[in-house]
Amino acid sequence: MSMIALVMSMVVQSTDPYISPPTLPGAPSCTCSGNEEPDVSFSGYVIDAKVILGADRRSIEDRMATIFDVKYSDNSKASGRTAVWHNVSEEFCGISFDYGKKYEISARWGENGELETDQCLMGE
Repeated sequence: MSMIALVMSMVVQSTDPYISPPTLPGAPSCTCSGNEEPDVSFSGYVIDAKVILGADRRSIEDRMATIFDVKYSDNSKASGRTAVWHNVSEEFCGISFDYGKKYEISARWGENGELETDQCLMGE
């Protein structure tokens, strides 16, 4: 392998944004009850997100909302731009979405009247 190829492979490896972070041995994982039923199902594209600043005003909380441009819904309350709250932490069955991609979403109405989802509802 030439020196240029070696350096390029090192650069590609260190800057690849799709590399998953390492998992910690013994870290708690998501456990679903098996009887998760969605209140709402829809399909749409991710167009934005809402995050909550941490107490230090520099970090963000694990709970966030992803904003979808809904294209089809089985519920008239999920139409147009719709926010779905979720956790991103594996410990709390979190889930992440990529900007610009289309998803089939299964969600439930939370106690505060907002849509919420997690790995259990999404079947991940």
